[in-house]
Amino acid sequence: MFELSYTLQIVMLGTLMLGAISGMMGTFVVLREQALIGDALAHAALPGIMIAFLLTGIRDLQILLIGAFFSALLAMVVLNVIKRYTNIKFDAAMALILSGFFGVGQVLMSHIQKGGTASQAGLSRFILGQAATMVRRDILFIAVVALVMFLLMMLFFKELKLYIFDQNFFKASGLNERFINGLLTMMVTFIIIIGIRLVGVILMSALIIGPPVAARQLSNRFNINLLLAGVIGGFSGAMGSFLSATGNNLPTGPVIAFLLGIIVLVTLLFSPKNGIIKQTIQIKLYRHHIKKYRRLIHLYENPGLPASHADDYHYFIDHAYVCIEDGQLRLTDKGKRRIKHVKAVR
Repeated sequence: MFELSYTLQIVMLGTLMLGAISGMMGTFVVLREQALIGDALAHAALPGIMIAFLLTGIRDLQILLIGAFFSALLAMVVLNVIKRYTNIKFDAAMALILSGFFGVGQVLMSHIQKGGTASQAGLSRFILGQAATMVRRDILFIAVVALVMFLLMMLFFKELKLYIFDQNFFKASGLNERFINGLLTMMVTFIIIIGIRLVGVILMSALIIGPPVAARQLSNRFNINLLLAGVIGGFSGAMGSFLSATGNNLPTGPVIAFLLGIIVLVTLLFSPKNGIIKQTIQIKLYRHHIKKYRRLIHLYENPGLPASHADDYHYFIDHAYVCIEDGQLRLTDKGKRRIKHVKAVR
């Protein structure tokens, strides 16, 4: 029987917490229709990591993440400036930020590697993540940040929810839009920063986008979405770390992203509410009903056909869907219920 080592337990606990808080925070981001912000900020964190290393010469996680935070924060400021003072669309601005900052990060990484500094080894792990190198102190740091983000989410839950769903009422209530928008952005930034060591700058967005997308297929209620996204994110993080450790030390980030992709695909296909398979079956059933009951539908939309058309309706007359009354064909109560059932299938 496979036994979990102490290191693996620590890593699984860290990725579970990261996945849960990322999924919950991602619910706000996805419903706000700004899912790509997570991807842009994650890529924008890379040059900050490299600059922090160049300035300090050490590879301490906390110091590197401080550099990543300021780099992502600068990217967000630049994004807001572009949005406010230019006519460039928001998605195009995010693409510019993503590619520009990530390119700078790659250039700085190449410069560090050419410098031959012995301690620079391992910086490339921030690209795809390397959770196996995490130690207890790193996990405690992630746990503290995740706990603070969760408490902030609960403290401002009503304001965040109102801001997401009804901005007009939010403004009319006298609430500070700039503060809530800044708070939401700051929380997303912090979550991205604590996650890039585990899953990498390239795939961090998967933990933010994947869980709420999967949760959305299972429920239309926001509170349930939030809970489900946390559960899906936490499960994907912990299970992805386990599979990574037991599969010839595969990179943790890609394994978690792959597992999340499978979960999202399964929910998209088999969701009992909005699943593709259910919708396909409903469409085929609807077409079958339309073909079978087309004459009944015609009578419903054109009541009072003369009884001379009775030969065309003999099947429906025999099954008590239609009756002849005062020389006209009329739907019975059974026929009206059948029409309502056909429409409900749609």
